[in-house]
Amino acid sequence: MEERAMIVINERIEPDVPAELLDRLREIPPATIGHVLHFGFMDPALRPTGRRGFIVCGPAFTVRAMAIDSSVVHKAIDMARPGDVLVIDRNGDEKHACWGEMTSLAAHVKGLAATVVDGPLTDIVEIEDLGYLVFSRGVSPITTRGLAQTGEINTIVQCGGVSVSPGDIILADDNGVLVIKPEQIAMLVEHCEPLARA
Repeated sequence: MEERAMIVINERIEPDVPAELLDRLREIPPATIGHVLHFGFMDPALRPTGRRGFIVCGPAFTVRAMAIDSSVVHKAIDMARPGDVLVIDRNGDEKHACWGEMTSLAAHVKGLAATVVDGPLTDIVEIEDLGYLVFSRGVSPITTRGLAQTGEINTIVQCGGVSVSPGDIILADDNGVLVIKPEQIAMLVEHCEPLARA
């Protein structure tokens, strides 16, 4: 574990899931899985901005960003890998936007699959124009600052009422966000592939 100022950076956890299984999961909409699974779904108040008609499937790269300090978010974008889904726990702050145009651009250039922030975003028009996918609780003109004082990366977080561990798989589309434990994937694919094809 690395500690800089008060930002805690934990070791990355890779999901132990074959790529072929993730490819199959990617073809199954969350609403189809909702026929057989009733937990792991984030609060439907988290709505997508930036794209429509998509399915995102990728490992969770988790962040806890506290109050008005968003330095940890920028650090997480630097550390995340292409295909990751950035999952940001705002610790209940629904006033300050830690995500906007420049973070979306940086994440888009980095190749991240999407961002899920349990709070508001800002610069909604610019994010829509960019086409980077962000799930959030709404829009706020009040933004955070880079204070480099608090936050944690690669830790268990709460987002949309669901506990998310580093390396969990995020499956999301226009209907919402589902958090899947790696050990659940084979069972879900087996049960839900026939439903998705029906």
